[in-house]
Amino acid sequence: MVSKVESFIGRLRWKLFAIQNPGMTSKNSYGFNTTNPAPQLKELKMFEEDLFAMVKNIQFRPVHNNFQSELKETIKDIQQHEEIIVKADKTRNLYKLTVAEYKKLLDQNITTDYKKATVTKLNNVNKEAAEIALDLDIDDRVDQYIQSDAFITVKDHKESFPGRIECRLINPAKSNIGRISKQIISEAVLSIKNKTRSNQWINTSQVIDWFKNLENKSSLAFLKFDIVAFYPSITQKLFNTAVSWSKQYHNFTEQQLDIIRNCKKSFLFLERSPWIKKCNENFDVTMGAYDGAEVAEFVGLYILSKLEKIIPQENIGLYRDDGLCVVQGSGPEIEKIRKKMFSIFKDCKLKVTIEGNVTVTEFLDVYFDLRKESFKPYRKNNEIPVYINAKSNHPRSIKKELPKMIGKRVSNLSCSREVFENESKPYMDALHQAGYTESLEFNPSHQNNDKKKTRSRKIIWFNPPFSETVKTKVAEKFLSLIDKHFEKTELRKYFNRSTIKVSYSCMTNIEAVLSGHNKKLLSKTFKSNQDKNVKDCNCRGGTKNCVLNGKCLSKGVVYKAEVLSTGMTASYIGIAANSFKERYANHKLSFNNLKYEYNTSLSKHIWGLKKINKPFKISWSIVSKAKPYNPAAKMCNLCLMEKTCILLSEDANLLNKRSEVMNKCRHREKFLLRKCYKT
Repeated sequence: MVSKVESFIGRLRWKLFAIQNPGMTSKNSYGFNTTNPAPQLKELKMFEEDLFAMVKNIQFRPVHNNFQSELKETIKDIQQHEEIIVKADKTRNLYKLTVAEYKKLLDQNITTDYKKATVTKLNNVNKEAAEIALDLDIDDRVDQYIQSDAFITVKDHKESFPGRIECRLINPAKSNIGRISKQIISEAVLSIKNKTRSNQWINTSQVIDWFKNLENKSSLAFLKFDIVAFYPSITQKLFNTAVSWSKQYHNFTEQQLDIIRNCKKSFLFLERSPWIKKCNENFDVTMGAYDGAEVAEFVGLYILSKLEKIIPQENIGLYRDDGLCVVQGSGPEIEKIRKKMFSIFKDCKLKVTIEGNVTVTEFLDVYFDLRKESFKPYRKNNEIPVYINAKSNHPRSIKKELPKMIGKRVSNLSCSREVFENESKPYMDALHQAGYTESLEFNPSHQNNDKKKTRSRKIIWFNPPFSETVKTKVAEKFLSLIDKHFEKTELRKYFNRSTIKVSYSCMTNIEAVLSGHNKKLLSKTFKSNQDKNVKDCNCRGGTKNCVLNGKCLSKGVVYKAEVLSTGMTASYIGIAANSFKERYANHKLSFNNLKYEYNTSLSKHIWGLKKINKPFKISWSIVSKAKPYNPAAKMCNLCLMEKTCILLSEDANLLNKRSEVMNKCRHREKFLLRKCYKT
């Protein structure tokens, strides 16, 4: 909640700051937010105080719910397990593996395609990225390469399972420069598609529209193809060939190509060590990369241009690595087309599977029939759908709209009401199984063309987390604050219920719980020898002389200092990302040197007592522990915990101010690209 309030107030401040400074020029930041705190504005001070007070005074209530009670027990059971819980690749199945078994499978999958790299290579890529960010004037807001450890999922749909376990290797590590590359390639893909008119689909609806527009369906046959391991198979040569081909439709600048090439120098991480591809080490398109899908679409357009020479453009289309086309002719003629397709993919150094000469096929989540000229929903392996339980801890608006959304989706995948009625039963049963009483209704989106168009507005959203245990009507109180502080002021034009809206966000889901559980177990074995030998205290004289009761070397702590003086007790909340002892040394420096009097509100208070010769005593304690800034999560839990403790503190004489909730995170600085310029 504190994080959401901080984010909202920051956006509100920047909005008002821009209004008050109309001559201020803005730059293209490519979606990267500034790391500077939003300036404090007197016009928003009272609103912010009331909003902070609302957060502090949130009330809770007990919730008696069998489903959520069972869910809590399940989470508790997960957290007590000493085994890794691995997700399946294409199903909802979960599998337990011992840490040793998991590490063995992970090592096997990594060493097959990757080799160890030096930290120097990673630093060089970061330096190149820093030069790019400097040229774009965003080096002060872009993080270095995100170093997240790889993990695996189990391919339980393979025929060899469970005798032989095959896995998909997921590499979440990526370059933030990829966010810029994503925009560059997206613009190129859109430009090329508009000029070539190739059928590159982005969703199921476009595939259905293509199928509807096919003429003489009864005389056609399907050819369905799947590019095997498309993303990692895209080589630098193939990408450069696609760039050369695209010049007739779109021109990349040399700077844009440098940006794209930089974020293709990919790394995989395991136990904090970098790995690179054995082949194509300077060009690797990972599935987790920011621009991975866009690169696949860009290369896909080039492949489509070659396929369109043997199949009419209107009869073939591609959705990333899945393609579908219709052909006409005898069996031998269709086989010739199939062989030509194989040849085209072979020239591109890509492997492909092609299923041919059929009149019915499934594609994405639709089942098409050329002879009946119909289509219907398709579920892989006849999986039973699972929906959010009606008693789950989700915002009521989501649960209320869920039956309508499911009905609309199934309707759009059905060619007629009759097909909808025949195919909707599994979805209806799943909905009722989840605790809903509503029925699904046939309501395809194309029947709702009478919807009025509304002009777009720049809306500032407040997204508080939703929980059934919260008694306070947060959204209602928030909107009443908007009315109270802006309705009768000059700012009403900019800040009102039409420009500021509230929508609840969801709490942590089970997937995040599983991920956290696995990371916790793996961290026990991934710790370095240096980490194992860390002591809690190294004070002379032992823990008796330690200011923190033998915990002075603790890292990532929110601490509290209580200053006891005659007739008054004041408290101060602070944080230490490194050891508390280092932070304590800085405090002692500010207590003993007058020139550091204003370093902190604590030192200011201490010097105030010294100037009037008032005796005092300071006691220190740990309030909480949290991890500092994580580039992968883009969040500093340590700063967030400090702000939460300040905001919720009941101490009457707290030296910290509520305005500190909007302070800049000091722990992100070392992760910024400007810290690693090329020398």
